[in-house]
Amino acid sequence: MTELLEYMVKSIVKNPDDVTIASEETERGITLHLKVNEADMGQVIGKEGRIINSLRSIIKSASRDGEISYSVEVDEPTE
Repeated sequence: MTELLEYMVKSIVKNPDDVTIASEETERGITLHLKVNEADMGQVIGKEGRIINSLRSIIKSASRDGEISYSVEVDEPTE
């Protein structure tokens, strides 16, 4: 799932080298923490959060085949 999220995010941002994804195991499954350049935050979140919600839906749908549930969180931007 990390590779899928990374591929999707890098294709929409202007600074793809600044995209980092860290995974954290929680009680509910695995949370993917996404960090992007501050200038790309608007691209990732989108108008009224539509893009990040779409990314979350894709990851959640793709993870339904397995036993592990995935979620996506956007962390504070990198400099």
